[in-house]
Amino acid sequence: DNVTGLMWEVKTDDDGLRDKDHTYTWYNSDSNTNGGNAGRENGGTCADAGNCDTEKYVVSVNAIGICGHNDWRMPAESELQSIFNSARTNPTIDTTYFPSTVSDYYWSSSPYADNIDVAWDVHFGFSGVNSSAKYGSYYVRLVRPDSN
Repeated sequence: DNVTGLMWEVKTDDDGLRDKDHTYTWYNSDSNTNGGNAGRENGGTCADAGNCDTEKYVVSVNAIGICGHNDWRMPAESELQSIFNSARTNPTIDTTYFPSTVSDYYWSSSPYADNIDVAWDVHFGFSGVNSSAKYGSYYVRLVRPDSN
């Protein structure tokens, strides 16, 4: 992304680790950044059974080093919101750059300050920013600094 200086994960459609259809529950074991509640481990549906939460997904992607990098992370709500395009519908994102995007909720790394059981997400069907219970099973798109 030439505007934000971020490199975004592109989802696959091959039933592998990064498949567009996999979902994850929000989980962050770091008490300094999880808003007072780590969330729910392994509550999603993904290719790597037993690892279907956001924290384990980041670890798995970094272990394989996509695009030669192992510093992928969950995006902040503002970063995730920066890639939706309200001029488009279903999905509300430029599919030239983000093919295989599901028109649904995508987790951010941002916990919701007013409720420890909730985190921010962005809906790529109607371009909405939402707060949802961390036990919900949603999609994920990782990000990293684009240092080439």
